[in-house]
Parts: sequence; C-alpha cells; structure tokens
Amino acid sequence: MSEIEIHKWEVVRIKPSDSNKNICENKILRIAGINMPSEVDGDVFLMSTAYRNIFGRPRKYSSSSKKCLSVVKVSANGRSIYRAYRSIPAENFTKDYVALTSKSIGMLAKDGIDPTEVLLTPGCRFLFYWNHPDLAIRLSIKLGMLSIALALLSIAISIGFSI
Repeated sequence: MSEIEIHKWEVVRIKPSDSNKNICENKILRIAGINMPSEVDGDVFLMSTAYRNIFGRPRKYSSSSKKCLSVVKVSANGRSIYRAYRSIPAENFTKDYVALTSKSIGMLAKDGIDPTEVLLTPGCRFLFYWNHPDLAIRLSIKLGMLSIALALLSIAISIGFSI
C-alpha cells in the first residue's frame, strides 16, 4: 500500500446560496441548490484531486464506485468527526480547502475557538453512521445494533434451555 501524504487543510464554511453556480469568497463556500447548510451536515466538500491525497489511491469513476460511500475522518484540536466525501468544483475553491458546515466546525471547536486547519484521513463507515449529525440516522443504527444484541441473547438463552 502506498504511503498517504499528511496534509493540513484550510477550513471553509458553507453558507446558504441563491446563486446558480458554486463560488468561494472570503473562505465562505456557497453551493448552488443548497438553501440550508443543514442539508449537507454529513458531508465534507473537497476538490476532486483531494481523494488521492486522503485515501492513497485514485477514485474509480464507474457507476458502482459512485454509489460506494467514502468516509473521511476530520480531526482538529484533539476531536474527530466522520463525514462523507463529496467533490465540488467552485470558483476560487483551491485544492487546500475543505468545506464544512458551521455545525461540523462547532463540533471540532475547542474552548470556543474554531479550527482554521484540519487533518483528513480515511474514516470508518460504521463510525460515520454511529456519529451521524442527523438524529434519525444515528438512532436507527443504534437501535439496530441493540436489536441484534437482544436477538443473540435470545438465541443463547434458548440454546441454554434446550440442552
């Protein structure tokens, strides 16, 4: 496996947009079609060339790989969050920028100070869903895991009584 380059990424905020094109001004990214930043709370936006820097391999552009979720671990100030990788072309959005919502930046903040740089590494799909910013997704994965544990306990008890 090839060595993954360690790189610090500059943080850019995502704000609502009424524009018909993606544009980055004063470290604020406005994405066409996104009226509420909460719509993309579970995503991290990067240039398409950043995929190789994070995962150590090029992204395959087949129909099956586009459906596959690529999870990025975003770390700063000793805290980490997991977000889905999304590439975005935008004016003035450079290869050193990473765009996050205010909610995501707040989760990485320490003592009320927002991070200006973050470290991106490959993440885990399970932890992405376990710590998802959307309560419904987070709750469904945790209830699913609880039901699996209870089913295994039930099987163990029924095997124990039948012996």
